[in-house]
Amino acid sequence: MNFDQAVTSLKIREEWDIVLEYLDAQRESAISDFQNPDHVDNACKLARLAGEVAAYDSIIRIFRDAPGSSTTVPS
Repeated sequence: MNFDQAVTSLKIREEWDIVLEYLDAQRESAISDFQNPDHVDNACKLARLAGEVAAYDSIIRIFRDAPGSSTTVPS
């Protein structure tokens, strides 16, 4: 089984939408952390936060764009 086949088989489960909603909520939470001065008060924290947002965004995009995907994640 390859990745695309695994994602396709997971998409038929009713829990799939919950997984995508969780990932989207985590990404939105990380984005909102840019508003908190405690999370961006030095370059290391800022880089970590930017990397976290980018990672969630990439994962969501990969899952949404996988073959057989009919599920969309709200932006």
